[in-house]
Amino acid sequence: MVAMIRRSSLLGPVSLLLLAAACGDDSVGGTDTDGTLSASASMSASASASASASASATDSGGETDSGGGSFDEETEFVLRLNDNPVPPLSLMMNREQVEELFGDTSKEILLVEVDSTPLLVNSLDEIKAACGDSWKLDSADPKHDCGLTPLGQSFKGPDNTWKTSAEYSLVRLLTMTPANSKVKGTSIAGMQELADLLGIGGGFAQILAESLGLPRTEEFIDTGNMAKAIQDDLLATHPAIGGDGKTLPVTLYDALSDLASLGEKFGPMGDHPGLVDPNFPTKSVVLGPDFSMNVSAESNMKLLDGIDLSVGKGYMSTIVDNTGPTYEDELEFDFEDPEKFSITGVVENPTVDMRFAVYEHGQFINSCVGDDACQQNLPENLDEVKKKWPGSAWAIDPWLLEHLVVRGARYRFGERIFDKCYKILGICSAHVYIGPNGDYPDSPPGWSIYDVFLNLGNPPKDQYVWELINEVAQVALHTPPYGDIPEGSADVAFTLHDIEIGVSGTAIAEAARPYLQEQAAKLSDLILGDYWKNNDPLDFYYRRGADNKPYLFFVNQKDLPPGSAYEYASPGFYTCPELTAECKASSLDLGGAGDTAHEKFYLPPGETVLYLADDLGDTYRTRFIVPDSGDAPEITVRISKKIG
Repeated sequence: MVAMIRRSSLLGPVSLLLLAAACGDDSVGGTDTDGTLSASASMSASASASASASASATDSGGETDSGGGSFDEETEFVLRLNDNPVPPLSLMMNREQVEELFGDTSKEILLVEVDSTPLLVNSLDEIKAACGDSWKLDSADPKHDCGLTPLGQSFKGPDNTWKTSAEYSLVRLLTMTPANSKVKGTSIAGMQELADLLGIGGGFAQILAESLGLPRTEEFIDTGNMAKAIQDDLLATHPAIGGDGKTLPVTLYDALSDLASLGEKFGPMGDHPGLVDPNFPTKSVVLGPDFSMNVSAESNMKLLDGIDLSVGKGYMSTIVDNTGPTYEDELEFDFEDPEKFSITGVVENPTVDMRFAVYEHGQFINSCVGDDACQQNLPENLDEVKKKWPGSAWAIDPWLLEHLVVRGARYRFGERIFDKCYKILGICSAHVYIGPNGDYPDSPPGWSIYDVFLNLGNPPKDQYVWELINEVAQVALHTPPYGDIPEGSADVAFTLHDIEIGVSGTAIAEAARPYLQEQAAKLSDLILGDYWKNNDPLDFYYRRGADNKPYLFFVNQKDLPPGSAYEYASPGFYTCPELTAECKASSLDLGGAGDTAHEKFYLPPGETVLYLADDLGDTYRTRFIVPDSGDAPEITVRISKKIG
């Protein structure tokens, strides 16, 4: 069966469509010219089937049962097994139809988890290029000019120019290299003056490059390590992302909204300031105009004949799921099968427009220096750090800029070991030690010691390299060439356009398969979860078990509409009208039936008399007549109510 989906016109009766198609001769009404059972035909199927139920009153009148009590006249019904296979449900949906089908539920359907690394790397590279690329030259002057790019032109400081903006100041920080480093106002400034004045080691830039193991023109914190820091500190700590921050969850709703929903989703939440500015409309084109989602699923729905003891014969749609893993799904999906699921029309190279935001701490973060105890000032010792050094960069909120800088620098220099003496006239005038070495064998990697002759230039005290870089970064951030920026005023937001997400449309379509398969039960319930709306309030029904044998099933809580009270005091089938435990004939576990949730009874050939009570508390006698030979696709039941 092929169904072109519109929620308002089809999803209400979709279960009837599926079930009526399986009813064989019990169904009435025709089919559309394409072979699809029409909605109007299916809507009349249940009513017609009910009207055609074989029912007739016997002429026996009231009688006294041999087990005690009087019963009124019997009424006869025929119960059938609807064995015709239910056809698959096929959905061929364009974008509007997907939106209509899933509605708000699309927010709960994970479509794909996008690798955050390409997006972060592309964003950082765009930011670093915002003021030109002259900073890559081996020159003390990076020659920044933010007027060269549309992004740089968007920077506005207090004087309405890029020169006084916090965004430019952060670009300056991110593009600082040994060649263009500015360390005035930091603890290493005196060493720079001394090295450049005396030409020690070829000048300060050369000493810095060698000690850090960098080319003179490479950034202190490279894009890759800064992206990792952002994943750890900004993304992983966001409630909507979590994990290790290396993937961004994209729901079906996000894709259908052209990622506009990400502004709110990844914006401020609780104490977290968010990674995007929700005031800017995040936008992308992920789904093209030719987008299509095609799904085919096997139905586990069965239409069952049953009895409402106080009314008569009725019908119930129920789930017969022998596939698993949950054994209670209305539909069986196989999203891994290209024949049963496909997505087409996803833009091959999707990009996104967004405003990326980063916030700084309100006060200057001092390095932990001059004491070997500071060697324990590391994020893996966070509890101790917060007690001993509450002002440490590791002790502040992880999403703040200073924390990102120190994390990115540690990623780059966490294993750095260096040992070199810089001489003047054959005399060791400056010795740089990083990590364990002959003079300081117990120093951990990254721990820096600057031993300068007579302490000239007031060299920095012993500390981790990343702490020193964080100090230089903070000073650089707040003292750009064109005017100082007060502490706490260097929050930044970069409006980025056409940033490549880093995953192809083909990859998105394929990556969606396992995520949708994991949510198959949710999707099944979304499409056919309201099947119960068309059910009659039966007390028992006739259906096959997992072993293909027919059984009587007494209804349980799950057969009732959601929220309904289960009013049966003595559920099940009994051999005496007193309905005592001693004469209970049914059981929850009948081996091959494949069900342990319902009271069940297997009818042998011939006549069987059973007693049961309905949800109103009335007792009934039932006489079941089963054909003597073979299967029993059709049985007769005669019902009478106890009246005394």
